[in-house]
Amino acid sequence: MISFVVWGVLAAVAVLLGAIATCYSLRTLRWASVITALLLAGAITRYGLTHPANRNPDLANAFTSGANRLIQAFLQPLWPGHEVPAPGPIGWGVLAFLLFMGYRGLEWWALRRQAPLLDTSAIGDGQPSILPDGAPDGWTDGQRHEQLAAELKFRLCAIEIRAPAILPAGSKTNGLASIAEATGLGGAGLAGAIIQFAGMLWPNPRRIVLHVWVEPPAGAAGGSPASAVKVTVDLDEPGTGATVSAKTVVGADINEAASMVAGFVAQEMFAMDRTTPRWCYGAADGRDLGALLLSRMEHVNVESSSEATGAWQARICRLWREGSASRAAGIVRYELAQLLELDSRDLAALRLHAMNREEHSRFYRARYRLAMSLEMISNPDHEPFGAEAENVLNEVFTILRRCRATEKPACLAGEIRDRGDRVHHTLSSDLRMELLNIAARELRDVRRQLTLPFVMWATFAHRDERAIWLPHWWPRHRQAFRDAVCVAELMVAARQALIARERRESGEKPDLAPDVRLRHLWLGNRIAAAIAGNCSLAWWICAESNRPLVRRACALLHKGQEPGPPTGEPAPVSARDRVRWLPWLRRTASWQAAYNTACLYAALASIRPAAGAPADKEPAAAHPRKDPRLKYENKVVVSLERAISNPLSEMERAHDWISVDPDFTVLRKEKAVFKKFDEFVTAQDLRDYPAAFGQDTAPVAGDGGEPVAGDPLGKYIVPLQG
Repeated sequence: MISFVVWGVLAAVAVLLGAIATCYSLRTLRWASVITALLLAGAITRYGLTHPANRNPDLANAFTSGANRLIQAFLQPLWPGHEVPAPGPIGWGVLAFLLFMGYRGLEWWALRRQAPLLDTSAIGDGQPSILPDGAPDGWTDGQRHEQLAAELKFRLCAIEIRAPAILPAGSKTNGLASIAEATGLGGAGLAGAIIQFAGMLWPNPRRIVLHVWVEPPAGAAGGSPASAVKVTVDLDEPGTGATVSAKTVVGADINEAASMVAGFVAQEMFAMDRTTPRWCYGAADGRDLGALLLSRMEHVNVESSSEATGAWQARICRLWREGSASRAAGIVRYELAQLLELDSRDLAALRLHAMNREEHSRFYRARYRLAMSLEMISNPDHEPFGAEAENVLNEVFTILRRCRATEKPACLAGEIRDRGDRVHHTLSSDLRMELLNIAARELRDVRRQLTLPFVMWATFAHRDERAIWLPHWWPRHRQAFRDAVCVAELMVAARQALIARERRESGEKPDLAPDVRLRHLWLGNRIAAAIAGNCSLAWWICAESNRPLVRRACALLHKGQEPGPPTGEPAPVSARDRVRWLPWLRRTASWQAAYNTACLYAALASIRPAAGAPADKEPAAAHPRKDPRLKYENKVVVSLERAISNPLSEMERAHDWISVDPDFTVLRKEKAVFKKFDEFVTAQDLRDYPAAFGQDTAPVAGDGGEPVAGDPLGKYIVPLQG
């Protein structure tokens, strides 16, 4: 019986350590091996102490005696019909050697599944300094090679992939993937020989050696120094003597060629790294990663929003060809889509998010941005779309149908309506409802993934996503994203309720929104209330979404109220930016949820009085301060201030996105009504770009001071004293 126990324990330990070597790093394997060895040593010693044949042994003799008996039990099935002798010194030596080789195999297996090291010690060698015939710039091949090597060492360090920002014009700091560099083997003489011999006995990490060769320029004499540069890249693995990959890349000049070489090397290294998410690399030649690196260098000294727009457009030009291709890294498409949204090209951004949805279904941040793009496009107050709207939306529906996000194959006749000039188009209520239904389903999947059990499972089951999900184990990090998704679900449901209201006012029968459920909206309602004050949004949404019983109950409860849900007092300041440790606490530390709450109340601010209002009432436009929508404007400003002032906010310049966000279109257009929002946007522009309002002025808090040139409000900046 004891033989089966010994064999079972051995098999369990082997499977456990093998699984750890397969799914985790070498450091984790070593810690697990040490802990397992200590536990087994303790169990063997206890067995030796409690065995009936031993009488009062010490710990050393107990361990030796227990190990001898367990070895005998282990060998008994291999020696049937005979009594197995004690192992003795030779047996112990053989056993130690077998354990050594087994553990060496585990470390070798773990190292094979880790990221290889990039050896850059050879990139400056091998090319002579010879001036070729007809060189257009007068440079020798060696000079070109030296400059490329210097540029490449910098580019390889700078090509780290980082987690994308959740909003356009935002930033994110935690990294996802980078290239680990190593120098050549050090040591000389006897020391070097010892190091090499030890490397033969014990496994080392995979080492990839990078070689580059600058091809001679093909051009007539007198050409431009910025002529095209061709570089042949060779990646070798000294351990096997094989060439991993070889490619010739082209750049307009040395700087661009170095970036393209870095992109190609990064693509090859990320593909060999099992800890790198799949959406961090895409194109076979790495030009998408090279373009991403070049786009990040398109930064200028931005002093006004117009200069920022020019910088975005320069980055879009860098990314467009590679980012919009059929094969590109998901992170590059995401970055390009964010820039397109900043440039008010929402349909082009939607297409890129849909492509990411099909190729990278577990890229949940991209799925969240897809839902937000669908919500923004479904806004009835969105700027009219161009003539390409139908083709782009048909392509989007085709892509989303392939990944089973919708059953709609394409836009139907009449769903994209011409405004009479054959250039500007709007979307029908049926098409907007379908877009919102897709967004609701995407947000529901993202919200489920952000619950703690799903986060823990994804951390263990998906090694390439471990760097993404580990920070979500902490409540602050997980709540920040999940609360934003919950409020986004509430906002999508409010859009659906407004479409149902629109249909009811036009005499149509409003369809039941399939994704509107009170229990799903409850958490989002509490988060929005914690940010901007009490508001019965969930009940109002269900009442407007063709639910007769809820609608009658809300009509009796809020009889005589203005159109839209009633509002309460603002949230207390003491509850701001704090982690919600208990489910019923009314607080949140999510700046993303605060921004989505502002978008939610901006959608409610678009509600206008019903068509059958009494004629004797004076219109609200005559007295803007009496407009019932102003109660939502106050909450928009409060929520935006909460999002911007949060110490963890990622918005570098909030004005860049607020000034173009389609959710605030109504508030930007009707400045005579929403004066408080207009003042807030102007003040934020001043805070983000103070140099654009004059060199001799400085911002101050509160009122006071005489108006100066460049201060449209006359109270936010004063002349410098002295």
